Amino acid sequence: DKHRNKTSQGEQELGCFLFQRSIFYKAYLGSHAFQLRWFSITPRRILSIPNRHEPHKHMMVYPLFDEIQVDQKRLILNIVHPVQGKRDFTLMAPSRAVFDAAVHALKDYMLCQRSLRLKGTTYIDELGEDFDYSFDSNACDSEKICAHDIDADPHDDLIDFPSNGNKLEIIFWILLYPLRFVMHYTLPDVRHLNRHGDATKSVGYAYISTIMCLIWLIAGSYAMVASLEAVAALMGVPESVVGFTVSAAGTSLPAYVASRISAEKGFGNQAVANIFGSNTFNICVGLGLPWLIYTVGIGFKPYHELENDHILESILIMAGVLLIFLVLMVSTNFVLLKWHADLFIFLYILYIAFAIGQVFTNVA
Repeated sequence: DKHRNKTSQGEQELGCFLFQRSIFYKAYLGSHAFQLRWFSITPRRILSIPNRHEPHKHMMVYPLFDEIQVDQKRLILNIVHPVQGKRDFTLMAPSRAVFDAAVHALKDYMLCQRSLRLKGTTYIDELGEDFDYSFDSNACDSEKICAHDIDADPHDDLIDFPSNGNKLEIIFWILLYPLRFVMHYTLPDVRHLNRHGDATKSVGYAYISTIMCLIWLIAGSYAMVASLEAVAALMGVPESVVGFTVSAAGTSLPAYVASRISAEKGFGNQAVANIFGSNTFNICVGLGLPWLIYTVGIGFKPYHELENDHILESILIMAGVLLIFLVLMVSTNFVLLKWHADLFIFLYILYIAFAIGQVFTNVA
């Protein structure tokens, strides 16, 4: 949808919906990756507001730029930020008509503001003049708003009620609300931008948020393992079966998601390297660090209580699968084929069946 109007100064104005990539989810392809915003483009300024409640509180003002990069096939526009080191603005049009109109309007904007760019000006609203923050009447109210916006890139908080969710989502939201409440107030949210698209939180907040995320991850992993052990005891299932099935899948889920996203974006090397790096970390740090801490606590004495419990067989199977992977990569000149994926999924199913069969055979 797009509209062409004239502003109070008699300038041509293009109003249209465009998807803007969030700077906080550049490597993510889910619902947060692109945000639908209404753009108002004139030869004097470019504004946008999100398609959500109280949109004027989340307005963004765009800089005077010298270059736009166009992807005709995917209808993507990349506004190159004039300040080196700052993130570009990546936009995606919902249709060819909107894409063509936006390209034309952005070119007019660059031509009209070229003289200001030659003077080194980056933002028109910082010149001290009466800047027009209003949008066309077809999009929203034409009221003037304050230049000091609350947040130009809003995101839903953990404690926000899912008003558009189904009954099951609302039930889970109610049940998990105490946990959401605690996490909301212990994890600093650094996803806030000013009207120019710059982060408002300092790097210190990012460090604190990262540390708190790690603490929550550790707490969640401990709670998951303790819960699985209790469930296994109640159901009479050996702990080893729970360990190499549900527990292993749960702890490996973040690595799987990261690799899947990388693969979908065409970064095959990154996807494979992520898995190998994750497993290397698990073996060297996930096993080595707890052993080091334990041996330090007992005066560096040898630990003799580790049971074999088919660990040797699992190590040999892992080494064999790794060897198969290397042979396939060398034979295909490091080209991944679909039947490779089918083969490894089949091998994993065989491993689970073998491991469970060994456990219950010994129990019997």
